[in-house]
Amino acid sequence: MRSDFGRPDQKETPMLVDKRLMSLTHGHRRTLNALTLVVCLGTASYWVQAWFLANALAGLLPSQNHSAAQVAGSLLAVLSCGLVRAALQQVQVRLASALGTAVRLELRATLADALLRPERLRDSSERSGARRLALSESVDGVEPYLTAYIPHALQLQLLCPILLAGVAVLNPVLAAALLAAVVVAVGAPRLWGRLLARRSATHWDSYEALSADFLEALQGMRTLKILDAVPRFRTRLNDRSEALHRATVATMRVSLADTALADLGIQAGLLAAAALTALDVLGAFPAGLGGEPALTFFALILASEVFRPIRDLARQWHAGYLGISALGSIEAVIGSDGKEHSGPLARPEVRPAHAAGGREPHGHIVELENVSFRYEPDSPWVLLDTTASIRSGGISALAGPSGAGKSTLFDILLGFLPFTGQCLLDGRPLQTGDVSVVSQHSYLFPGTIRANLQAVQPEADDGWMRSVLDRAGLGAELAAWPRGLDTVISEAGHSLSGGQLQRLSVARAILADRPVLLLDEPTSALNSELAAELMNTLRAEARHRIVVMIAHRTDALEAADRVLHLRDGALHETFLSTCPEAS
Repeated sequence: MRSDFGRPDQKETPMLVDKRLMSLTHGHRRTLNALTLVVCLGTASYWVQAWFLANALAGLLPSQNHSAAQVAGSLLAVLSCGLVRAALQQVQVRLASALGTAVRLELRATLADALLRPERLRDSSERSGARRLALSESVDGVEPYLTAYIPHALQLQLLCPILLAGVAVLNPVLAAALLAAVVVAVGAPRLWGRLLARRSATHWDSYEALSADFLEALQGMRTLKILDAVPRFRTRLNDRSEALHRATVATMRVSLADTALADLGIQAGLLAAAALTALDVLGAFPAGLGGEPALTFFALILASEVFRPIRDLARQWHAGYLGISALGSIEAVIGSDGKEHSGPLARPEVRPAHAAGGREPHGHIVELENVSFRYEPDSPWVLLDTTASIRSGGISALAGPSGAGKSTLFDILLGFLPFTGQCLLDGRPLQTGDVSVVSQHSYLFPGTIRANLQAVQPEADDGWMRSVLDRAGLGAELAAWPRGLDTVISEAGHSLSGGQLQRLSVARAILADRPVLLLDEPTSALNSELAAELMNTLRAEARHRIVVMIAHRTDALEAADRVLHLRDGALHETFLSTCPEAS
């Protein structure tokens, strides 16, 4: 499969067929040539049909003295041409399917190979939504361009000159008028080619950005909900949708102008053909058709047939337009075009008021009152009439066997699951905006470290962000990274190590500054030294917020101030060190 995609010279004259897309048929030229031949034969069948139809019409004139058998024979020939054309269309469909399938599979394999290179897998500028769009709709959009538009474009270049030469034999003046109309119908839209190419690129870029943002929103929906960033992301998606709408309308305006110019040429040509044929019948041209009705009808029908390839090409242009639009996406995969893609949170447009509960000078308390939950009506209770109080002032570890319901309790505190009873924070119902969380598989958005942190705290300045990163144990790494806070992170944080991702997620949760901080195994990817440093940071945070962590490791449990054992749907509290509740 050839991958020599390159950006066309901006000064290059727009052509009927894009050379970059034409290169995709390399290795399948026999199928393409056969498909083009069948398309041409189908169009040529109209010419043969025109001859028999002209004779049938002439035979109906009283002055021609044609027998009924002759007229019937001509009409039967017209019907035969239609049957032959129907058979050719079936062959055309088969050839188009074979060519489209071969190119589609080959192109997808090429794109997949390009995307699965090690350097691409760790490229922080890559966005899954954009690349999935390239693998799916881009490739699907290329197929109709290759299997429908290109054969009809080649047909136009082959058959129009032949047919104009045939008309010139019958009536040179008519042929000259038709040639002028063809130049207008085919050439005038090319004047808009560069503008349409720019509009197409803008349209596809908007479509790609919306696709990438939408996929990332789905993948990170839980994280967005936890970080209370849903309103900002919703606004971003709305802005992307509006940008796509504007780009689509702008492209449609140019496309409609193309269609109008092509129709102007076609209608002018048909009008000129009718007028010149009438003048020829009246004897206005010395070298005319000699008043032969069959030739007159034939010339008039052929004048209309001159524009059939143009009408077919215009119809196929709209079918294959997506192929042209998708070129940028394909180029970005096969041959990098040098564009930089910003992350979805690179420039938050909306800065709503901070939703955190803020810090209380006398600490916080979360109270569970008769909380019960089970997943199905007939399933065992995960929590049954659970009552407990969790205060700030020390780290609370949530322990219990696998499947006891620790993650379920976190989801209840986050408001993700319906339950009976009450969850109160300082005497009022606990809300999602009161809680920040670090899950075992925290989602980081593609973009910079700064963008990921400002997603939860838009007003945070560099000093605040650096301080939080240092407290989370990332100070040394941040100092070593050349771009510091502007270091670009790949989608889901794949460009970071597991420990770096975990600590950055903790820093983001701390920066959110919520009264309640939930952590699921926050030291699972850290060595003992980093784990101890992080636990000291969490203990400092626990002085003014409630810190609860799911823990299985012995060192994490030993570092906690109290342990909440979840067994048989109930919480049993054990104090391990001196803290306000124990004194």
